[in-house]
Amino acid sequence: MSTVYVHIGLAKTGTTSLQQAAHERRDECAAAGLHVPGTRHRDHRLAAYDLLGRRIEGDDADVVPGAFRRLVDDIAAAGAEKALFSEELLAVARPAQVRRLVRALAPHRVEVIVGLRDLGRTLVSAWQQEVVMGETVSWPEYAAAVRDAGATGSRAGVAFWLRQDVFRVLDAWRRHVPAERIHLVTVPPPGADDRVLLERFADALGIPPATLSLDAGPRNRSLGAVEIEALRRLNGRIATKLSTRQYLYLVEHGIRERLEAPATRPLRLPAEHHPWVAERSEGIVAGLRERGHVVHGDLADLLPPDPGAAVDRPVDDVSDDELVDVLEDMLTALAMAHGALFRRYRRLAERSGEHPGTLEVVRSQARAAVFGSKTAALRWADRSPVAAWGARQYLRRTTKGRPLP
Repeated sequence: MSTVYVHIGLAKTGTTSLQQAAHERRDECAAAGLHVPGTRHRDHRLAAYDLLGRRIEGDDADVVPGAFRRLVDDIAAAGAEKALFSEELLAVARPAQVRRLVRALAPHRVEVIVGLRDLGRTLVSAWQQEVVMGETVSWPEYAAAVRDAGATGSRAGVAFWLRQDVFRVLDAWRRHVPAERIHLVTVPPPGADDRVLLERFADALGIPPATLSLDAGPRNRSLGAVEIEALRRLNGRIATKLSTRQYLYLVEHGIRERLEAPATRPLRLPAEHHPWVAERSEGIVAGLRERGHVVHGDLADLLPPDPGAAVDRPVDDVSDDELVDVLEDMLTALAMAHGALFRRYRRLAERSGEHPGTLEVVRSQARAAVFGSKTAALRWADRSPVAAWGARQYLRRTTKGRPLP
């Protein structure tokens, strides 16, 4: 019986770099007994979309149904000692979806890998991701929403903890995967060599530490305060004019590449937020120590470093000299031009791949409807007291009686 390692994030824990390393070193992984299914990471993402019912507006909806089965078949056909299924969206899987995944992979033994990062860096990185995904929420609004998610039920706060409440995630997976088969991989503190995280991930996979490498290809890099503010303002002008897929394509392959080099004023957790972040981090570490999971790294890495006596400049304090109006105009023109080009490309691109059966399409579309209704309800939480109440109740129900974050 072989082992399938299911890497579920969490988000903002170096998942993109780890996935890139695994796919670029497929031959080296195979030599170490680890099969990386699919031809690129998108195959893993589509499989997770299919399992959970996720869809991206404007994407190839017809390639999602059956994607999970195709990945499972790939793993079975390989006959390798080990296999890797990696997608951070799996962190939001509910127990019924975890059960389906485990059953689909039977008789393979399933082990789970959960990446963890200190809450301070995760918080600012998650805000950056919100903006990169098209949102216009400011830093003060976002920090307050995360801090008081249990009381306000705001979309941003609830969405953060649905992805980052590690105990909620572990509770869902522990129903079908024994605690001793769940691995925790901690992201090393700032300043650590890039290889440390790779070696910890390799250790969790049971392969030699030198198997994975980050030398080839571009990697996700953080944007600075000024770049984020430029993108946040740009979002107010174009985010509603493009489909989700078009917008993400523009940001990742056009705008972001021009904004991120060089980054100005790297995003760091302001000292004013350190007390509540540190308090919650200590609670997280204490709770994890009681769980008995295998740890690759050190749980102390999850404690935010002391900010010291440095005086912070507010994250959202961007002067007109730093951010000129012409930047918005140039980025708007670039974005709309690339959007038009992308639409033409999508119409002309040849489509290939296995076609799913009718029943598979119907079931996948049903999961998409459920996922979509939950997402729509969450988006209404900032506009409707009833929706906010519903968001709070859902968060309470899925955290199984534990104190809300």
